Amino acid sequence: MYTEITKILVKKLNQLKENKNTALNNNEEQDYLYYKSGIKYYKNIHPNKFYKRNTDSTFETKTYDELVLILNKIYLSFNMSEYYFNKIITEYPESPYFQDSAEKIKLLKKLYKSYENITLEGNKTVNNEKYMDEMGLKIL
Repeated sequence: MYTEITKILVKKLNQLKENKNTALNNNEEQDYLYYKSGIKYYKNIHPNKFYKRNTDSTFETKTYDELVLILNKIYLSFNMSEYYFNKIITEYPESPYFQDSAEKIKLLKKLYKSYENITLEGNKTVNNEKYMDEMGLKIL
């Protein structure tokens, strides 16, 4: 009984693997896979990862060791997302993801400049309300 079920499951798994490999080899879908990978890394580039939110609407920076790890992951994400978006631009100029990939690369360059001057000073607390007032921002 178990042997028969195992054989059926193995057969189904092999079919799924074949379908996946076929999809990966299909050029029409490869640009989507690159785009999806680029977006995955692009989402990792956000300064909110540097802070822990406190219950009193303040934010506290993480420890030095945590900041170093986070910054390394962010720099890796910059490079990987740029790599995948460039793959689309260079290899798939007719792709529906071409324009957005080009825009994302422009944004990556701007974002990268904002990360160049980051100092890894730990244990700062930022009062959210005070920051909003100082910046002239309002919460809607």
